[in-house]
Amino acid sequence: MIISCTTRTSRPRVFRRTETATRRKRVVSERARRDRDSVIPRSGAIGGSESFECVVIENRAASVDGAKRTLVVAIEDAQNVRGKELRRTTERTFVDSGKKWTERYETPGQFVKARGDGWESGALAIARSPYHVRYDSARLDSAKVEFLVDERTDAAALTGAKPGDVFYVSEPLGCGFSNVLFADRSLKNAMQHECPCIIIACGTRGLAHARSLLDWQPVMAYADAHPVSLFYLCESQEGAALLSLHDEWREEGFKVVPCYGALEDQLFLMEQCFITGAVAAGGKPTVLGPSAASCSVLLAGAEGETAGRILTLLTSRGIARENILTPN
Repeated sequence: MIISCTTRTSRPRVFRRTETATRRKRVVSERARRDRDSVIPRSGAIGGSESFECVVIENRAASVDGAKRTLVVAIEDAQNVRGKELRRTTERTFVDSGKKWTERYETPGQFVKARGDGWESGALAIARSPYHVRYDSARLDSAKVEFLVDERTDAAALTGAKPGDVFYVSEPLGCGFSNVLFADRSLKNAMQHECPCIIIACGTRGLAHARSLLDWQPVMAYADAHPVSLFYLCESQEGAALLSLHDEWREEGFKVVPCYGALEDQLFLMEQCFITGAVAAGGKPTVLGPSAASCSVLLAGAEGETAGRILTLLTSRGIARENILTPN
């Protein structure tokens, strides 16, 4: 009886002690979370969009001069434990895996907005294709994504980020490559033309969008049967980003033509290639094809005077305005 009584009275005490310790741990954890969020505000949307925690995995040089950086990050994107559910919308049917961020990343040309402690970015191009995001992150509680950033144009908190640094990003924004004046023109529509396709990447942001295109399976398949040429406009070879990937893209069937120097020099080289064909094409007139009016152009990163000069060149060579698409 004494042993039985001791057992009955000791168990509640052990339980109460464990419950108190658990409660204290929960309070400390909650307090730490509030302290973190007071430094980098979590609540509220970024540019009207839901925010997602983003942890830096790697920050490596993407150019010889080190000014361009490849930022590899993990964006929180927990798998739905209840499994996949089939949902139907008015536009398309897709499988909802519960991974909100990944499912909202649909096409090259999309971007995010980022926010950290005392800073906020404009449009930050997503440099990896939807295929690679899903492939690398299928079994993870996060989406592995890459951004291409530039010390001259992006926040120092991004270009100088270290592994483990945390900031917040919006969901993927925009509808990808399209023409705001011609609603029926899109990247999908361009892939159905069966005509040459030209990608013009201006600067770091333009090349980030171009990389998402060149990694995208539909574009890779299109390049097997149709000419796809990339013109990368950059100030110098030392400042050019992702040089190590240029040869890989050529091996995959893309024509890659770096255009270095001032804008005048870049436009001159582009025009010569329009007339004679890209350098990698052996001088054959395959850049614009037999009918320039049918050629599709994907223009990324161009602004102001640069955009105006490029559009003037394209239309002077017979390319139809409705076939010129930009990330929107």
